[in-house]
Amino acid sequence: MAVDKLSATRVKKLGPGKHSDGKGLYFWVRGATKTWSLRYTDADGRRREKSLGVYPEVDLDKARALRDADIGEARGKKSHTVRVWFGRWLKANRHDLKDSGRAGRWLSPVKVHVLPALGHRDLRDLTFDEILAVFDPIWRTKTSASKKALDRLGMVLRYAETELPVIDVRLVPRVRERLGNQRHTVTNIPAMPWAEVPTLYATLGETPTELALRLLILTASRSAPVRFGREEQFEDGVWSIPAENMKNSKPFRIPLSDESQRVIDLARPLARDGFLFCAYRGKPISDAAMAKYLAREGYEARPHGFRSSFRDWCEETDEPWHLSETSLAHSIGSKTERSYARSDLLDQRRPLMQRWADHVTNAESVLLLEAGEPAPK
Repeated sequence: MAVDKLSATRVKKLGPGKHSDGKGLYFWVRGATKTWSLRYTDADGRRREKSLGVYPEVDLDKARALRDADIGEARGKKSHTVRVWFGRWLKANRHDLKDSGRAGRWLSPVKVHVLPALGHRDLRDLTFDEILAVFDPIWRTKTSASKKALDRLGMVLRYAETELPVIDVRLVPRVRERLGNQRHTVTNIPAMPWAEVPTLYATLGETPTELALRLLILTASRSAPVRFGREEQFEDGVWSIPAENMKNSKPFRIPLSDESQRVIDLARPLARDGFLFCAYRGKPISDAAMAKYLAREGYEARPHGFRSSFRDWCEETDEPWHLSETSLAHSIGSKTERSYARSDLLDQRRPLMQRWADHVTNAESVLLLEAGEPAPK
């Protein structure tokens, strides 16, 4: 960055406007008024601007000296606010949260429930009463979000304690104990009965959202791998999902049925920047796109619920348990057993996924259901 751009002679002659001397120092001329200002980033990472005085009382040399003194002071400070430490935690764990919007989802309940009230507070000075005051009003009304926010505050406190032993990491457990049980009954994500899936599938068109929903159903996948599916991931009848798109952060392969490969072929001409399922602006469809489509069409089922549809179908059609669990990317067996079982059973899972696709596209099942008769098992 160029510095000391101005000279004492030039400063006397400058016309109206903002004139940079470098390193954030600006000379402002507004009519007869001439002032110095400094733009800088504070210890919390926020952009600031402050006045350094009026010219000619503060000449160029003095303005530069004030600038350098302020910059030196700012560099010597290290902020310990709650907001800053959340940023440091995210930076330290960025590899675990990268892509697929995970960092945004992780931070979302924190931005809503923690930072507005506590973001400015020094982490070293947080008190039990302050934290309790934030969570007591929402603990039994916003159960999921409040639990996530409190858990994540605890993570940040434990992380900061490695540098600042003065921090009391017991604050969050004590607050949780005082808050008590949320008395919240967990409800399962609405799923479609497996026998009804063919009827829905037969109605799906060829928009990006509908094609994405087709692939999600056929592969029993979560929505993130589908939404962020790229052309190069689909090759030789196999979908190779990178670790960053998987919930468990491990790469995963899915054998593609004939129908899945047909869906991929339909999606390729619509791809943008390598992504198969894109919205109108060229970015991957949103995490709500498939859910909104189902709601508009009058279905209670959610996209994630089709994993349950697949699992129930496997159970009721006597498919091998270990193959159905592996197809859902679930861990099987103890840690020791998994250390010896290195295979992802790709070849064994291929016939299973083909049988599921045959059921999903089964015209006979669709006709029987429309007639009010049970579909064949």
